[in-house]
Amino acid sequence: MSEYVDPGLDEEVIPAEEGLGSDGDPGHDDAGYEPYGSGPYAVVQHNVDGSTDVVLDRDGDGLADAVLHDADSDGIAEVAFVDGDRDGQLDSMLRDFDGDGTVDEISVDSNGDGWFDVASTDTDGDGLIDQVVADTDHDGRADTWTRDTDFDGRADEVRVDVTGDGAADQVMRDSDHDGVLDQVTYLNPEVNPYAAR
Repeated sequence: MSEYVDPGLDEEVIPAEEGLGSDGDPGHDDAGYEPYGSGPYAVVQHNVDGSTDVVLDRDGDGLADAVLHDADSDGIAEVAFVDGDRDGQLDSMLRDFDGDGTVDEISVDSNGDGWFDVASTDTDGDGLIDQVVADTDHDGRADTWTRDTDFDGRADEVRVDVTGDGAADQVMRDSDHDGVLDQVTYLNPEVNPYAAR
């Protein structure tokens, strides 16, 4: 029989099956038993491929608040899934592409449907977001692309998919970099209100 050492029991060794209720929940049949307590809790798993996964439950409610994946087990997570609004669902993904410990991309499920629909990226590694890709109509395809092409902290190009085919139909630019979009180019003549019909 396997044994389980509970650090809260002063290293007392108890059978692993003891306290399992009818549904496999420890202490399920014990009246007044609190299965999780006040937290925080972490589960660390070292995988055979050399990676490490960490599940964090910061408030002790039994639901993951963050899941971290460290591909090379160097202590810096390359991917983190986070419950940003504390509703019990992991709705944000943070990625560190170059392993320097700084977040390079944040993806968010803004409407709670289980699909990421906004991705904000730091493309030049300066710590500032300079590209945002969004699926504003939640059809599973990006339809708005916003970029800071000169990396001054202000958006100066916005591409919009008006027809819903996944390709940009309209481009708006801040040609003089004053923070105001002042130039519009229609890539698709069908959506150009000024085109001759």
